Amino acid sequence: MSFRVEAPYKPTGDQPLAITQLVEGLKQGHRHQTLLGATGTGKTAVMAWIFEQVQRPTLVLAHNKTLVSQLWGEFRDFLPDAAVEMFISYYDEYTPEAYVPSKDLYIEKEASINEEIDRLRHAATQALFTRRDVLIVASVSAIFGLGSPHDYGQVVIPIRAGEVRNRDKLLRQLIDLQFERNDIDFHRGTFRVRGDTLDILPANSETAVRIEFWGDEIERIVELDPLTGEILLTRTAVDIYPAKHFVTTKDKLAIAVRSIQDELGERLRELETQDKVLEAARLKQRTMYDLEMLGEVGYCSGIENYSRHMDGRSSGQTPWTLLDYFPDDFLLFVDESHISQIGR
Repeated sequence: MSFRVEAPYKPTGDQPLAITQLVEGLKQGHRHQTLLGATGTGKTAVMAWIFEQVQRPTLVLAHNKTLVSQLWGEFRDFLPDAAVEMFISYYDEYTPEAYVPSKDLYIEKEASINEEIDRLRHAATQALFTRRDVLIVASVSAIFGLGSPHDYGQVVIPIRAGEVRNRDKLLRQLIDLQFERNDIDFHRGTFRVRGDTLDILPANSETAVRIEFWGDEIERIVELDPLTGEILLTRTAVDIYPAKHFVTTKDKLAIAVRSIQDELGERLRELETQDKVLEAARLKQRTMYDLEMLGEVGYCSGIENYSRHMDGRSSGQTPWTLLDYFPDDFLLFVDESHISQIGR
């Protein structure tokens, strides 16, 4: 696959010159270029024609979800063969954790996640691991903290038809990737087992993967509709990516748990020297609960709070973001056409 523009018209007016100059600048190694006066002149088409000539993974940044959605739809029409993905915040509603001293009341974080947007986010990151013709349209979420791309790609489970694989071991691997077993409510990020059949609904997909075993041999792999059970196609292989972006290996998880315990000890000593006994007790209770969850299932609510430990980063070190999932030669387009409208 490649970036191939499909449009009912050709570049006209100032567009051919703009495209030529920008592409030539890229070939000459110019790190920064600016295209002025692009609003209302078909800038989306201009960008698409540039992608077609350059053939490099690309990130397009826009300042809000509405513009991202608009650009995403337009690029999908212009580039039907490419992986055109969207990456924006998946929160429909978000209330941060808080404490009300007057009532001695702790309020836990509440968040409502949009499942469809979360699916699109996973589709975006997975596309970067599997192909070069990737265009991701993103909001400022692209520079927010995300799990390590190295761990994300390292724990992928490759499954091939005809190979011998222990089914129980495969189930444990899926749990390590933050999949949940649910034989009744089959939804994205879960798997179910029925006799010699294993169904998985990947985090990036609307269709499920069925793996049929004959003993320890994988007899057949098919893609099916999770609602009707209709088989859509037969596959020879499938790669299962993590159900969540914050994932790590068992060895790194053990190191992270020890690191969290060390920081907890330091913080508890600070609070105790300030005679904040109640605060220390609350912190210890919450953190120990999270550590138990990490030890049992490798995940806990609010795991992003421990991302520094999960990634093995030093205090103050920059976290991983979507930018780190791109290869070194990727292109970045910043669409500032309506930037003055922020806050209006």
